[in-house]
Amino acid sequence: MLSLPSGWLAELNDQPALLTDPDGRAALLVELVISAHRRSDVDADQLADMLEFTESARLWALIEHEEVA
Repeated sequence: MLSLPSGWLAELNDQPALLTDPDGRAALLVELVISAHRRSDVDADQLADMLEFTESARLWALIEHEEVA
């Protein structure tokens, strides 16, 4: 089972912030992921998964934003 840092997951799941600024929020999540990898808190597989989750969340927020508009 994939184990991801709980703090990062909390940031990923902050839907109001993600909906407000999808690109900015994704950039923050990427910075957090890269920092975690540099500290060896996550391995290469986790890094790849977290980056994919970040992009998926960004796309979800963009779609949600379009549907509201």
